[in-house]
Amino acid sequence: MKSLLVGMLGVLFMSPFNISGESMEPLLNNSDIIMFESFAYMVDSPKRKDVVVFYGTDEPDKIFVKRIIGLPGETVLLKEGKVFIIDKDGNKHQLKEDYLTKSNKEYSLRQIDGTSYKVPEGKYFMLGDNRNNSFDSRTWHDPFIPKENLVGKYYFGLF
Repeated sequence: MKSLLVGMLGVLFMSPFNISGESMEPLLNNSDIIMFESFAYMVDSPKRKDVVVFYGTDEPDKIFVKRIIGLPGETVLLKEGKVFIIDKDGNKHQLKEDYLTKSNKEYSLRQIDGTSYKVPEGKYFMLGDNRNNSFDSRTWHDPFIPKENLVGKYYFGLF
């Protein structure tokens, strides 16, 4: 019964959003219209790999759509075109990113290869799926997005 109620509330709290840009290709393309669930993070915590709609920190009036990569308390390491997660206990593992295309997996990190980002508590590290064409945590002055900036979770695309 509880999951049915949460599901019904999720439908009531759905909102449309028009994608602008190529940073989430191939999942989301320029001019796509998506639905996001604004209720999602009122009842659940954001999870790694969630695609989220949020307000930026460098541009607080602009809404972005990216994928959560780093969770609070973790360190994200970008090395040799791969993403590694170092958890709170110091354990390191390569992030499995099945959602990336071959060309997106071969993105260039020449300028930031070996860079690590320690994600503060209550904040998240975001990356676009189209790594060669994404304005995200790698390029923002403040690379971390506070939970209160999250507007909702991507639910599905309309067209």
